[in-house]
This record gives sequence, C-alpha cells and structure tokens, in this order.
Amino acid sequence: MKKFFVPIFLLVACLARAATPVDLGSGQAYVRVHALADLGKLPSGALVLDLRYPAVGDDAARELRDWLAARPRSAELFVLVSPLTPTPIAAVVDQSGVVTLGAPGSRPAPKVLVQTEPATDRRAYDAADAGTPVASLISGKVVKERFDEATLVADFNNGDHDAEPPAGPDPTAKEQKATEPPLVDRVLQRAAGLHRALQALRP
Repeated sequence: MKKFFVPIFLLVACLARAATPVDLGSGQAYVRVHALADLGKLPSGALVLDLRYPAVGDDAARELRDWLAARPRSAELFVLVSPLTPTPIAAVVDQSGVVTLGAPGSRPAPKVLVQTEPATDRRAYDAADAGTPVASLISGKVVKERFDEATLVADFNNGDHDAEPPAGPDPTAKEQKATEPPLVDRVLQRAAGLHRALQALRP
C-alpha cells in the first residue's frame, strides 16, 4: 500500500502547484512557474512569466528554450527574474532577448531594474503562495508614480529602465499616520504597469 501512497501524494502536490494563470486585466495574464513542464499549458496572449524561484529539473533549460522558440514573436512577454533564478534558466532567458524585470542582483541582469530589496521581493513572492491575492500585492503605491503612462513608455524606449523615485516625501501626498506599509510585489507591479502603459499608447 505504501508503494502507491507516495507517488499519489507527490502527484497531488505537483498538481496543487501547477501553473495557473492569474488575470491582471487589460488582456494580460500572470503565471508563476514552479515546474517548467507546465509551460506548454500557458496562454498565448500577453503574459508575465515568473521565473524568480522555479524548481528545475535536468531538462528545464531545454523545455524553456523550446517554449520560447514556439511562442509567437508578436505575443507580449515579460519575464520576472531574481538573484535566485537558476543559472541554466537565466542563460536561456538572457539569450532569448525577452524583456526581463527584477530586483538588483537578479540574473540575468534585468532590462527593467526595479528598486526593491531582494528579501522584500522574496517575501512578496511567498505571500502569494501563502494565499495573498495577487491583486492586493500589485495595488500599492507605484514606485514611478510621478510619471504618467506616456512618460513611462518613453523612458523605457529610451533605455531608462531603472529611474529612481524623487528623494524625500511627496509634497502632494496627504499626511498619514505611521503604519506598517502593505507588502507590494514591486517587480510584478512594474510588469503590469508597463503593459497598461503600452496598451494605452496603442491605436
């Protein structure tokens, strides 16, 4: 009996962690990949692919390379990376030329550098696994709040992928009591914001 119990238990665990798309709005989906074998089931439209902390096997790099090669070039794709993105996966992502976003020290070096502490980035990632809705993790104050959508895209196209927020408090903000700020997934938030900005500028 024990011989059958262990494989069934592992199968249930894998299914529970299977890649499930989350609707970010504006036709964009978000998927965090725990196992790269799930890639073939992902939607073909605008997608945020989270490769910050995936579990990888021997064939992971090949599976990712094949999936990227088969994906339509016209389909928008943002890939989230971190300092703990496995080296074989980081190498495939780097060679693919896709738009990457990540905290300082991420691998490969992200094209859009998001100013957030790697430890905070991991806490936000883990919060979603623990049941915090993704929508609440990207609804906090946007780091680049001083920019409108057109300026955000212009900065991106001009190579300014890591602009800093202004120093000091926002003079237009109302005074608030000192409270623990909500946990925000800045990297995912930036990907969602960039997608909306691009959508707003399209005819």
